[in-house]
Amino acid sequence: MSGSPSTLLQCAFLVESLKQRSVNQSVNPLTPKGDSNVLRKNEKRRPHKLPSPKPTALSLARMNIKENHGAERNASIRALVWRPTSAKAEIPPAPAIKEWPQTENKRKNKPRKEPESSMSVFYTDKGRNVGTVYQKYPKIMRIRKSVPSVTLPKKEEICSSKEWLTKYSIKKLKLELPRLFGPGCTHQKKTVDSLHKKVSAKYCRIFPSVEIKGVVKHLQFQSKELEIYTEQLEKVLQRYIQRMQWLLSGSRRLFGTILEANVCVLIDTSGSMDPYLPHITKELSSLIWEQLRKNEVRFNLLRFAENTESWKECLVEATDETCHDAVQWASRLHAHGNTRILMALQKALGFQGIEALYVLTDGKPDTSCSLILKEIERLRKKQDTKIHTISFSCTDRGANEFLKKLASQTGGRYHCGFGDVDGQLAAHRMLTEGLDDEDDPIFPYFEGDDLKKLTQEVTKARGFLKQAKSLRLLLQKWNIEQKDKSGCKKSAQD
Repeated sequence: MSGSPSTLLQCAFLVESLKQRSVNQSVNPLTPKGDSNVLRKNEKRRPHKLPSPKPTALSLARMNIKENHGAERNASIRALVWRPTSAKAEIPPAPAIKEWPQTENKRKNKPRKEPESSMSVFYTDKGRNVGTVYQKYPKIMRIRKSVPSVTLPKKEEICSSKEWLTKYSIKKLKLELPRLFGPGCTHQKKTVDSLHKKVSAKYCRIFPSVEIKGVVKHLQFQSKELEIYTEQLEKVLQRYIQRMQWLLSGSRRLFGTILEANVCVLIDTSGSMDPYLPHITKELSSLIWEQLRKNEVRFNLLRFAENTESWKECLVEATDETCHDAVQWASRLHAHGNTRILMALQKALGFQGIEALYVLTDGKPDTSCSLILKEIERLRKKQDTKIHTISFSCTDRGANEFLKKLASQTGGRYHCGFGDVDGQLAAHRMLTEGLDDEDDPIFPYFEGDDLKKLTQEVTKARGFLKQAKSLRLLLQKWNIEQKDKSGCKKSAQD
């Protein structure tokens, strides 16, 4: 076949097109022409299943309550987040609020309350960017604290002053005067740029100002509140003084208070104790009946000088018969020789079931003090026994320091009866003459642990009482001045 080149080229394209069409039809020969359009139409006619609407924030909160029914309701506040109706809008999850670790209090074991917080999410001006706002609400702080009403037991408890004051101290009863002012009563001053100095705020003129522990604070009390505080503090002070009288009465004046149920009383019968031995045996007899027999304490007696001698070979029950026998044994004591305290301590620590030793002596031991302390520490590793020391008519400062160390090292108490007569007189005057004067009467300086701690608490309470009375007078004077000023202003206006 002959023809022009262009005609031949067109024929070649036509043949190639026919070949390509035949290949496409051979892939799916059963599908007739135009079926693809029919399928598309059928797909369009078939109804689509509508997607479930997105739950709102309120619905999510309700579902969470149903799922977590019975869980803790007082969780951190969940803010309701606004979401748009558009299905395309997406809000990234906000970062979780960090929870502060709760620290446990050793004394109360109460978890620390964290401040409440809230979270809110919002859209920014640019696209789908989302912002989050966290807000913490500060704790509600009271401006000042009310005066508590206190009740102290009338019956004396058999315990040390340290243990007694852990329950009935001024701090424990919440009667410390600076505590009642609170953090919100601080006198505020702001710097004025034009004056180049700090100036008090205008509201500072409304209240009188006082200085508490070097800080100027507003006196936001009423006169009646200070009167109630004074009454409560006087009631506590009277109870303290009654406790002081109890400690200075009977056998407690010389031997202190017997706390344990299994004890041994060691009496120094060296030559220097000869003038005082009749008095000591009398007080020992009082101790046996007043404390040991009354409180049913298992006990033993031991005297020491150059050698040692015990009343019994073991601890015995405090019955009428044994107490009579112990008093008879004590009446036969006589003084001689040196003070070999280490030998006596070693023997007393060997008694079965011993809990505490009460050692009465008038001076330094013959053995080295440091050697005695080391030996006692070694013996206490086998048996934890407290040693209470009693200084009787001892003017040697070194000897008293040794007795204090011996008691402190073993967990015991140091007792010294010096000043007991003056202490009884001062306590009697305080209860009869009143507590108006802080400086008169005053207790003598006690070196014993029980008397010293209680005397310090009495001094602290009397200081607060004096300060409260002066604040009340200041408030009354300030109120009178304010009335006079207001009266002058009214007369000037008229």
